[in-house]
Amino acid sequence: MVIHMNKVYERIIDLSNFVKKYDKVRCLLGLGSVSEKERLDQYSDIDFFLIVENGYKERFIDQLDWLEVKPLVYTFRNTKDGYKALYHDGVFAEFAVFDEEEMKTARFTGGTVYYHTDDFDLDLVKPKFEPKHKEINVDFNVNEAMTNLYIGLLRDLRGEKSSAMTFIQSYAYGLVIELFPKVFKEEKVSVDPYVFERRIENRFPNQIELLSSMRQGVEHNKDSAKNILDFLNAHFNLNQEFHKHIEILLTK
Repeated sequence: MVIHMNKVYERIIDLSNFVKKYDKVRCLLGLGSVSEKERLDQYSDIDFFLIVENGYKERFIDQLDWLEVKPLVYTFRNTKDGYKALYHDGVFAEFAVFDEEEMKTARFTGGTVYYHTDDFDLDLVKPKFEPKHKEINVDFNVNEAMTNLYIGLLRDLRGEKSSAMTFIQSYAYGLVIELFPKVFKEEKVSVDPYVFERRIENRFPNQIELLSSMRQGVEHNKDSAKNILDFLNAHFNLNQEFHKHIEILLTK
């Protein structure tokens, strides 16, 4: 497989070489797109675990000198285990620091080892808790989406456009796109096990116009709701009384 060099890929390579000088660093494990290199591009960020010797986690959390392979302009400790950070050239990083003992119970999907010491136990970076495939309950998604549309349209009529947008273009939309595999042909694209929406345009390239029609912005809640409702009605067996009540709200 050919990897097209860009600053994101170069950064994870440079970082993996840079941390070698720290004798308490045991492994650097790339995650996300720096693990699935076939989808790594200039828009990727670098997700990784830094694995250190037992007893030295706090040193690598409290002092980020090991991260400064290039100048950092922003760091934010968003969990007890790690940070989000931005390099001067726009490369974004998100990482966690674990010691070897913690890796025995850490939850993560498969990764790519960019660096490890000769005596590091590679069994520690084999994922032990792969996320389970989520089975979609069609009846739940259809009916929950309809209730979201109804509540959203009521709030839109009240003038609560922001809340309406959340119910229609976030809650209902999220439930509806989970139904796409039941209706449309799906391209073979890497699926994010945690966020269904990721890469949906690549998975359903013929439905980009439909996707856009369901999310038209805060001033077009009704139009978005109508397109979601039309999709549901075209492909699933709806409660027609409830369907009529939603349509009434669309005309107000």
